[in-house]
Amino acid sequence: MKGTPSDSDAGVFRSHPYHPRIDSAQQYQHLVKMPRENSGPPPPNPVLTAYESYLRDTPLITRYVLNATVISYFTSFFFNPAFLLANIPVFTIFKFQLYRIVTSPLICTDILSLFFTFMGFMNHGVRLEQSMGSSLFAALFFTLTIVTNTLFLILSILLWGVTSSSNYLAAASLGIWTVLLGIIAVECSEAPRDTKRRLFFIEVPALYYPLVLLALFSMFAGVKLPYCLGVAVGYAYGHGKLNRLKVKVETARKWENRETGGCLSGFVQRAGFVTLGMASGPNAWLTGNGGTGRTGDSSGGGGGGGPVPVRAPIDPASTTTSSFPSTGGRSLGGEKRGLLSRGTKPPKTAEERAAVLQRAAERRRQQQAQEDGDPGV
Repeated sequence: MKGTPSDSDAGVFRSHPYHPRIDSAQQYQHLVKMPRENSGPPPPNPVLTAYESYLRDTPLITRYVLNATVISYFTSFFFNPAFLLANIPVFTIFKFQLYRIVTSPLICTDILSLFFTFMGFMNHGVRLEQSMGSSLFAALFFTLTIVTNTLFLILSILLWGVTSSSNYLAAASLGIWTVLLGIIAVECSEAPRDTKRRLFFIEVPALYYPLVLLALFSMFAGVKLPYCLGVAVGYAYGHGKLNRLKVKVETARKWENRETGGCLSGFVQRAGFVTLGMASGPNAWLTGNGGTGRTGDSSGGGGGGGPVPVRAPIDPASTTTSSFPSTGGRSLGGEKRGLLSRGTKPPKTAEERAAVLQRAAERRRQQQAQEDGDPGV
């Protein structure tokens, strides 16, 4: 048969001086097939596996911010992105480069800042976006960015006018921590008063946790005006002082509506986008910590639990799955059992169901007889 090794093939193979002795065609066939039988699937690529895990566990807006930060870090090998993107008063105001107000948080020029950016934003950003949805989280991110940088420009111009020092015009507001400290302040100001956050081995009340972080940063890097403004704006936002700048839920739903062509309708189907219907609210912190009931720990603390995987985006128009709970529902009247059942257990067998239906039919006949015999009806 064609393709099957014969004794002559084995002889040719046996006669080769660099191969061991083979006495039969069966040994030759086994030797030829042995590599194919022992070959298994190749080992997974660790880089690809890590990237797929990153896509699965990171919401869309958080992922975009972190990706922009990584790109900014790699471009710093060729030129300093702060000259083009940082919020510097002399460029933002006098040269009218207003885009710097929005792009300044995306700058990262050293590996240590990149490490702390991922460690902090992967904790607070992921959970906050899962809690409120991608649309509202994007609105929160840009609101804190614009308000903080605008206040920085106003104070820099005022200090320059008072002191006539050009250093205030050359001061820069850049880095993700300018906004991240504000996000942490928003989160902590809305947390219950009895909750605590862990900073390394110290537990700090949630309300004062952003101030402790700010003091820690000031000890190592000096007092920075953008960080102080970020915390102040975050507290003001969390305590309702900036309600006029908050985006309403109805507006965010219009942004996500695919039928009316909302401005964010093209992002709804992308991996990691958390719609308003998928937002988990306060459960984002409970789920991420294994259900312990504690709010998320700090970026420097331990035991915080990793972020939960992001649910895949679903089509809002799909009706294949039901959104009603399968158990634990209550019928009209406040009873947990059905309308026809009088006992504590629902009927299971066919005879029990038939008896229940028969009793219901008898009650209906009795009610009908009473209504026919009543002349006032």
